[in-house]
Amino acid sequence: MYEPNEVLQTLTGRGHVSAAGCESVRVRYRIVIERRQGSLVAYGTLVGSAVGLRPIWLEPDSVLRLKNGRRIEISVTDLVGDIAEFESTGLLTGF
Repeated sequence: MYEPNEVLQTLTGRGHVSAAGCESVRVRYRIVIERRQGSLVAYGTLVGSAVGLRPIWLEPDSVLRLKNGRRIEISVTDLVGDIAEFESTGLLTGF
């Protein structure tokens, strides 16, 4: 049995975030992966160029590519300066 909202791991590193019609942006990421009601979800922060992150923030669907090559489908939910917050939108596997 698992606890509701059980934090499984926290990941940090450098990667890229991209969205359709936008150029890819290099970012540093901090990701929290947790189990919610039996599903895995991720959320966290991205630090990168505000100029590069702004167009991605305006798009509903983005992809974060981690340093190990894994990809997480995300939605950027907030952007203040060079720091963006995000939540996963797709299924997480392999975590």
